[in-house]
Amino acid sequence: MALMSKRQNSSVTASELALLQVLWNSPRPLNKQEIMAKATEDAENPLFAKNSFHILINELIAKEYLVPVDNLGMGRKNARRYAPTVSRNEFLARQVHSTQDYQPADIPEILSALLDLSPDTDTESVLGGIEKFVQKKREEAREKREESKGSVME
Repeated sequence: MALMSKRQNSSVTASELALLQVLWNSPRPLNKQEIMAKATEDAENPLFAKNSFHILINELIAKEYLVPVDNLGMGRKNARRYAPTVSRNEFLARQVHSTQDYQPADIPEILSALLDLSPDTDTESVLGGIEKFVQKKREEAREKREESKGSVME
């Protein structure tokens, strides 16, 4: 797992989260015009105020959840684009991890609660994915123990 910045433990506002959601739902970085088009698809209920775009962008950059990506060239089609620095799932995991009373021992209950909150989920498929993950983590732990035994013997 990548090292977590102190800033990436920062909470986000509803508007900042909405902007991140727009970017997570896109297969590529987006420019201001593209982000605003998505944010205002429902004109009656925009995801955030148009005038707050630069404030939101700057806050997310300061919190290290977003990076500007400069395109080469001139003109609107080559405007600065923005990309999230973490995936949606990593963001959610960091939010849980940053809570005051979180303990790694809570993970099984958190997973159970997520499954309970997702009644239409193919549970067998999810459990299969969890089993693969557990097997991978056990192999990594075994390799780590073997490496540490090898370095102690040297």
